[in-house]
Order: sequence, then C-alpha cells, then structure tokens
Amino acid sequence: MDTENLLDIIRHRRSVRVYKSGKVTDGQLEMILEAARWAPSGANTQPWEFVVTRDRKKMKQVREIYSQEWRDRKKEDPVHYKGLKKDYVGDVSVLVLVCGEARSKQVYLTTRQPADREKLFQASIANAVQQAMLAAASMNLGTVWVSVREEVEPELRKMFKVPNELRLLWVMPIGHARSWPKAKPRRPISAFTHYEVYDKKKLRKDGDIHAWPKN
Repeated sequence: MDTENLLDIIRHRRSVRVYKSGKVTDGQLEMILEAARWAPSGANTQPWEFVVTRDRKKMKQVREIYSQEWRDRKKEDPVHYKGLKKDYVGDVSVLVLVCGEARSKQVYLTTRQPADREKLFQASIANAVQQAMLAAASMNLGTVWVSVREEVEPELRKMFKVPNELRLLWVMPIGHARSWPKAKPRRPISAFTHYEVYDKKKLRKDGDIHAWPKN
C-alpha cells in the first residue's frame, strides 16, 4: 500500500456544502459502499444500514424538511442561532440515510455499561461513513456529515420507511462539488500527542476550546 497516496486522499477530503450537476455513477456508488462494508465494527456486528436514493422529488422534500428546521430554530433565537442551512441535500446525485441496527449492542458481551455500548455502536457506524467519504474523495466526489436531529427524524423516517428497530443517525449527500473548500488549519501532532503519560502542560484552557481556527 502506498501510504503517501492514502494520506493525500485523507487530506483531500472536505465537507462540501455547494454542489453542481453531475452524476455519481452506479460503479462509483458501489465502490463507496464497498469501502463502507470493510469498516471495523464492535464484535464485527456491522450495524450500519444505508437507505440510498436518487429520487429528485424525495431530495427536494428532504431539503424542505431541513429548511423548516432551520427556520424554526432561527425564529427561537434570531440573534444567536448560527446553524448552517442544508439546502445542498436537494442538489446532489445521491443521498444516503445512515441507519444503525441498535439491537446489535446486545452482542457486546464484554461491555456492560449502556453508555459504553452506545459509544461502540455509534463509532462502528461512523467508521463506515468515514471510509465511504474517503472513497468518495478518492474519486473527487464531495460529501458532508448531516445530523438527523429530533426535529427532522420523524418525517425522514416516514418518508423512507425506516423501521422503528433502526436508529436514524445521519444523512450523507454525495455529489460533484461546485467549489472544493480550502483546507482548514490542523493542530500540529505535537499539540495532541502525549508519550507514556499525559503532559499536563498541553491541557487546553477553557478559552482555547473552540472551533479550529477560532472565527
């Protein structure tokens, strides 16, 4: 394996929020799903379930659902609410609803605490999403994490007939970026790496906890 090429793909991946027309082919989609298929998961439960749509009408409905959520939250706090609009969910070639089979948590026999089971469950699905996004980036396709919050979940669940047994976690748009965002600064390795024991001199102060870089 060429590690430098892999790192180039990792550095190339972006959260794309502006898309242009252009098809994600069935072959490309298959490779993206294949990358997700090989993600590591707790007890090899492979708890992910993906609902894939290319239906333009459904995508427009998803966009309206998220737009209504944005309007409602903006109305609650017109001054301070800084949430980003998600109109782009209606502009892509493929929309993927990321679901999880929560019953798989009962397989984690060595993990007793519910909170620990939840961590392992969500991390397993996140691994699959991340690998899918990296595969997309390798083909110069844009993706972005979109949270499914309580305000939008019922409508999405109904529209895509997601069973109650499944958790509906994220939406992943896949498409051609109209503009590829520039890379944001990253903390240096030395800032977050500790050898043998945690270096308390590197513990960030409250004022240092912010989006990176701070706006």
